[in-house]
Amino acid sequence: MRNNTKKTLIIVGSICSTIVICIVFGFFGNKEEDIIMNRLVGIVAIISGLGSLLMGIASIFSTSLDNVREYYATGDTPDMSNARHVLYNYRYIKMKYGKSVFDADFDVWAQQIPEEEDKALHKTNCQEIFDAMGLTTNFFQMWGLLQSKGFLPMWVFETASGYSIIKLHESVEDILKDRRETNPFYGMQFTHLCERIARKYKKAICQCVDNEREYIIRELGIDTQR
Repeated sequence: MRNNTKKTLIIVGSICSTIVICIVFGFFGNKEEDIIMNRLVGIVAIISGLGSLLMGIASIFSTSLDNVREYYATGDTPDMSNARHVLYNYRYIKMKYGKSVFDADFDVWAQQIPEEEDKALHKTNCQEIFDAMGLTTNFFQMWGLLQSKGFLPMWVFETASGYSIIKLHESVEDILKDRRETNPFYGMQFTHLCERIARKYKKAICQCVDNEREYIIRELGIDTQR
């Protein structure tokens, strides 16, 4: 949407500039020799305006692609991959066991449960979760802001990555709520990005939710309506 607005502004600006140039150089002159010369000047101005228009559109497109490449590159770093793993594990803990980092006994509980009893569970602690939450929130806070300003196309989130971001947000909702008691703007662009993804790809997200629910019931034994 933002890119379309920029393209419209470039088109309108180019047209207006061309009209102004034509008027300044007497495009509508009365003498025949002036008419010929001024029309040639006008044609050159039009060509220059169209060239500026094409260059502006190409610049916007190039910038978007550069941001897409950077988004994928920075999102696949070892630190981000580990953070996602930690948060998915925390989401699972909340869903199956109802435990939260705000429980006084969380660290003790998370370390004592043998992983042999639950293959999907991985030992963790509050600090690890808070660190992963901070890294992930800062990452999507930045990219959510850039997307809202038109510097990152929405189609980046069209595939399964869109629902993955929503799941990451679900995993830290309780922490975000706590942080916003002192800073109402904490992670808001992250939240807004998830809302935009959910609206834009509502049908696909609903299908992902249904598929995950079936998996949870079948494989994990958690019969819950999320």
